[in-house]
Amino acid sequence: MKIIKYGKWDGSQEPFSKKRKDIVDMFMDNIMKGMSPNMSISQMLWEGFSLSGMEFQVMGIEEMLTKLQQQIGESFSKYSLQKIFDKPIDELKFLIADENMTRLEKKAKEMPSYDELPNGLIEKLRSLDRIDFLNSDSRRLLSGWKLREKDIKDLYEFYSEYSQYFTGDDFLDFDQALDLMRRMKSMEKLKQQIMQGQFSNIDVKTISELLGENAGKSFNILLELPNIIDEEGIAKFDNSGGTMTPKGVRNLGEKAFGVVYRHVKRDRQGQSIGNAPQTGEIEPDTSKPYVFGDRFDLDITKTILNSVTRGQTIEGKLELTPDDFHVREREELITSTTVLLLDLSWSMSIEGRFEAAKKVALALDNYIRTRFSKDKIHIVGFSTDARELKGNELALSVWDTNRPFTNLQSGLRLAMKLIKKSGNRNNRVIVITDGQPTAYYINEKLHVEMPNMYGISPAACKATLTEVRKVTAQGMNIETFMLDDNPVLVEFTHQISKINKGRAVMCMPGQLGELILFEEIKRREKK
Repeated sequence: MKIIKYGKWDGSQEPFSKKRKDIVDMFMDNIMKGMSPNMSISQMLWEGFSLSGMEFQVMGIEEMLTKLQQQIGESFSKYSLQKIFDKPIDELKFLIADENMTRLEKKAKEMPSYDELPNGLIEKLRSLDRIDFLNSDSRRLLSGWKLREKDIKDLYEFYSEYSQYFTGDDFLDFDQALDLMRRMKSMEKLKQQIMQGQFSNIDVKTISELLGENAGKSFNILLELPNIIDEEGIAKFDNSGGTMTPKGVRNLGEKAFGVVYRHVKRDRQGQSIGNAPQTGEIEPDTSKPYVFGDRFDLDITKTILNSVTRGQTIEGKLELTPDDFHVREREELITSTTVLLLDLSWSMSIEGRFEAAKKVALALDNYIRTRFSKDKIHIVGFSTDARELKGNELALSVWDTNRPFTNLQSGLRLAMKLIKKSGNRNNRVIVITDGQPTAYYINEKLHVEMPNMYGISPAACKATLTEVRKVTAQGMNIETFMLDDNPVLVEFTHQISKINKGRAVMCMPGQLGELILFEEIKRREKK
C-alpha cells in the first residue's frame, strides 16, 4: 500500500508541477523531431535536460559515465601503488624481531626470520599463525593482520590487475589503497549497471557519494521519467518503440501550434498578427473554453459562473483562472479542404528541415481541426510512395531511411483523391519539400530514377508535372515551399507555379511557420 505524507509548505520543497511540465515539454519536443516515445525517453535519460523552474540541470547517463571515467583516469594519473604493502611487511618484520628479542631473553629457540618464511604475505601470515608466541604484543599485532587477510588478498588482486596503470607520484599506504580500491570497484560496478540499464539495482546513495549530490538528485528524476509520461496519459511504451495516445496526439498538436505561433509573433518584432479567429459572425448562444490562439470574444457570463462554481475568492473578490475563460463561437461560412504534402525523403533530415516541416504540419492540423470543425485537413507524407498520416502516424512521423526517394506525383494523386472525397470546392494543396522528384508511377508500376549528370531526373519530373496539370484541371491550388535553393530545384518549382498559378516560395526551415501558419491565420481573418 502506498502511503503519502503531507506537510506544511515551508518554501524549501521543489515545485514538482513545474518539473513535470518541463519533462513533458522536453518529451514532446523530441517527438516533434521525429523520435518515438521510447527514443524520446532514452534521449532524455542519455543527455539529461534542464528544469527551468528549478534552475537545475539534470545530469544524463552520458555525463555520469563521463564523470566516472574521469575520476578513474584522475586516480590512475595521481597515485602510485608501489608502497601499498610496506606497512604490513614492516609490521611483520617488527613483530618477528620483537618476538625474537623476548625469546632471547627467555633463552627460547629463535623463530624464523621474515625472509625465511614462505613467499607471499598471506603465506607468511599463515606460517606465523602456527607459532606459539611468547611476546603478547607480537601475537596481538599478528592477530590484527590475520583478521585483515581478505583485505590483503583483495588488494593483491587489485594490484596485479591495475598497478601498471597507476603512474602518479602520490604513494598510497595500505589503508589508503584499500579505500581507493573499494571506491574504484564501486565506480566500475556503477558504470556497468548504468551501461546495462540495470537502473533498479542502482543505489542512489552510492551515486551521490561517488558523483555528488546533484548526480543523485538527477538520477532520482531520471527514474521518474517513464512514470511521469505514463501518468500524463500521453504515450504508451512497448517493444516496438511506443505509441502516442489520443490525448498525446492532441497535446502535441496544441504544443506545435503554440510554439510556431509564438515564434512567428516574436520574429515579426511587435507587428500584430492578430488572434487566430473563427470566420463569420458571433453566434450568441454558443460558448466554448478558450484555447490559445482563439479570438478573444469573451463570454462574460459563462466565465464568471465558472469562477463562482469553484467558490474561490480572495478578500471577497472572485479569482479567475485560465480554465474559467469561455469565448463565443463564430459561424463558419465557407468549408474548405486543405491537404499538406510533407516530404519524408532522407534529405529532409538535414539542417532541421524535417523538424520545422513536421512542427508546422502539426500546428496547421491542430489549428484547423480545433477551430474550424467543418473544414477538412489531411496530412500526406511522401517519399518513395505517398500515404496519409493520421493521428498517431503524424505524431510519430519521421523521414524514411529505407524509402529515400521523392515521389511527389504519388503525393499529388492522393491529395486529389482526398479532396474529391470531401466534396468541397474551396480547396488547396500545400507542398513542403527539399528536392526534385526521383520516383514516379507509370500504369501503377513504381519507377525510381537517380538524377543525371545535370542533377535532373527527367522522367520523374515529367510524370510529376503531368500530375500537376491534372490537379490544376480539377481547380485545385498548389502552394509549394522549397527548402533548397539549388538552381535545378528552383526551376522545377517555377514550372509547378507556371502550370498551376499557385504560390512558389524558396525558404529556410525557420520561415515555414510564418509563410504557412501565419498566412493561414491572416487568410481566415479576412473572411
